[in-house]
Amino acid sequence: MTDQQANRSWIQRVYDAATAPKTIIITGFAVLILYIGLVAIGVLVAALTKPPYTILNNWISDLGSSKHTAVPVLYDLACIFAGTLTIPFIFYLERHITPIPQKLEDFPVPHRWAYRFMSMGLLWSLLGSIFYIGVGIFSGDRNVKITPGLGAHDLCSFGAFGGFSLAAIFLGFALVFVRQPLIPKPYNYPLGIWGIIGPITVAVLNLVDMPGIPGPILEWSLLFAILAWIVPLALFTLRHAEKLKEIS
Repeated sequence: MTDQQANRSWIQRVYDAATAPKTIIITGFAVLILYIGLVAIGVLVAALTKPPYTILNNWISDLGSSKHTAVPVLYDLACIFAGTLTIPFIFYLERHITPIPQKLEDFPVPHRWAYRFMSMGLLWSLLGSIFYIGVGIFSGDRNVKITPGLGAHDLCSFGAFGGFSLAAIFLGFALVFVRQPLIPKPYNYPLGIWGIIGPITVAVLNLVDMPGIPGPILEWSLLFAILAWIVPLALFTLRHAEKLKEIS
């Protein structure tokens, strides 16, 4: 066996383990419970210990600052868990929406546009996950300055929200136009359309000065818009992984 073949074999084993149905079930339920639970508890703790914290008046990042909450580590961990545990999920989507044929009899292959949609969705999803880990590492208390007007936390926040919003567009197109086994018809259509127009619309509104609408409301709205896309997608994917686990 050549070094190139050995490296490919090692990478393939890691990929197979990371995208195995059992792994996806564990990481999927873990990220849903840990992320939503830690953020909810973080909001409650902040409201009780450092009032008057509310999602209407405070930025999401305030949950990671000791100026606004007694336990900022809750939000930091939520971001790190979410960014890390969504990575296997992303590769699982790619593996089953655009599988790469291993043998000649595996043809016909997915249409080239399927690979284009998934390649861009994979890229932006990975960037979103990596930057979200950075949000937890460079929290409100550790907003290391990169330039006089930009901190590491600010950069990671933009990267995370932007990455997930752009990923939703390409993955949404894949759900609508590509034959795939994860989201059954007709549920793929409303979910895909929401991915295409929902998060990115709210993201643009965050970049535009909206008279009369406080910035924190728009930021929380963007988070909810992304969750309204990711949570149903995750639940359908977990359903698919459960079926594969039963027959394996």
